Amino acid sequence: MKLRFPDSVVFREEPEGGILFDVDTGDMRFVEGVAVGICSLIEGGMTRDGILSELATRYPAIPPGTLETDLDAFLDDLDRSSMLRRI
Repeated sequence: MKLRFPDSVVFREEPEGGILFDVDTGDMRFVEGVAVGICSLIEGGMTRDGILSELATRYPAIPPGTLETDLDAFLDDLDRSSMLRRI
């Protein structure tokens, strides 16, 4: 399943994290740490499974089940707020 930000959502990396902004609704999210990397991977056109694989490579000390649960929770949160499209 491909992930992408809707056309109305802008992601911008900042020195202290990142910002997701929906120009249609005015909703803004500040993201930090791993979430910035996930947003960058979404911007790069990666799938959920591709992101999970990349996270496993970047964070080998974190159990795969924990990575998957945390990733899905973050993606579900973005989806509920209409800041993510799953196609």
